[in-house]
Amino acid sequence: MAQLSDPLRSQVALVGVGAYTRLPPLPAVANNLTGICDVLTDDRLWGLPADNCRIVADPKTPQEVDGPLRRAARSAGVGGLLLVYFAGHGLVDARTGELHLAVRETDREAAYATAVPYEWIRRSVLASPASRRVVILDCCYAGRAISGMGDDLTAVADEVEIDRTCILVATSPNRVALAPPDEKYTAFTGALVGVLREGVPDGPDPLDVATVYDEVLLDMRRKARPLPELRCRNGGERVPLVRNLARPARRPAPAPPAVQPGPLSHAGSVLVAGPAVSDDELRGATVAVLAHSPATGAMGVRLDRPTTRSAQEVFEHPTPAALAFAPVFDGGPVRDVVILLAAPHANARRPAGFRPVHGGLGTVAVPVDGATASTLSAACLFVGYLGWRPGQLEAELAAGELVVSGTQLDTWFWQQQGR
Repeated sequence: MAQLSDPLRSQVALVGVGAYTRLPPLPAVANNLTGICDVLTDDRLWGLPADNCRIVADPKTPQEVDGPLRRAARSAGVGGLLLVYFAGHGLVDARTGELHLAVRETDREAAYATAVPYEWIRRSVLASPASRRVVILDCCYAGRAISGMGDDLTAVADEVEIDRTCILVATSPNRVALAPPDEKYTAFTGALVGVLREGVPDGPDPLDVATVYDEVLLDMRRKARPLPELRCRNGGERVPLVRNLARPARRPAPAPPAVQPGPLSHAGSVLVAGPAVSDDELRGATVAVLAHSPATGAMGVRLDRPTTRSAQEVFEHPTPAALAFAPVFDGGPVRDVVILLAAPHANARRPAGFRPVHGGLGTVAVPVDGATASTLSAACLFVGYLGWRPGQLEAELAAGELVVSGTQLDTWFWQQQGR
């Protein structure tokens, strides 16, 4: 599982504008800033040093935002997280369609000259040496930071050429964000703070961006409020933010059900979605069953979701050279488990914990030390997996939701290795 970013090498820039000279006030923004800061500096959740959390409250001019933002971006280091947050009014340049972030003295009729161009945020994020980068915008029209109105406005997540970058916005390109007058926080930030502080039952630990987004989306949808949007690049959705306080203890990775010999076991089968599929997670899927027992159920991974991630990024610690070039796949919706499917060397002793699957392939317990890795000829990594309760896989096969493919798992495996 991914580890939290090093708080000593991380920087957070929280910019909020609640008092305006020419625009309606947003009194809840002050609470937004303290709420986000309190969460990130809480030792139970992350423990960011207070000095690494820069709060810019009610800046008068764009320059009062640019300076602290650039300093935060430069100060974040390798192994750290750069998180940039803005709450306030968002304005759109009528000529270019570009998003601008309003400061206290912003003139709506001259946003191009009196507000912070989103381009400034983008440039600072691009220039930062931080290993992970997250931008959160709680303002009207924030979705323009993702999609824009035209081809010339490109999202941060589309332009950054390194992994682990994402942008989370309060609303779509043409929607107004909500600030309920009787609530402590603005609608989006209130939901965000609630998820970060309270956690997600049965969610991963630590909580990653994707899980937090999913929970905030559900909360906003239940309340019929503007829906947030998320754009990530190359694993940015897996960036961990805080510990999951709703989860009392980290569960060990579940051991796959014992493989049962004979015709009752589908272990090693490659399945494809059939015409009767009803599960959105399986629609269009190609799945390998790695373990199956009629008594305990089945576990498998998707084969059709390759990523650009590396083993080093998945394990987040030095990776044995034998695994350095193992392809990484998005294995399924249960995200807090990494599955290593491997082929031992022909004359090597099978490593401890090796569970045969098919054709000389098997799963190996992770993390993997150098001695174990040296026994492996090739490997594929899967972040996440699919699970079936007892009888469920058999029922889906009988109903035509899943169909046995003509592809052999070992054939697919060696194709991924370029052999």
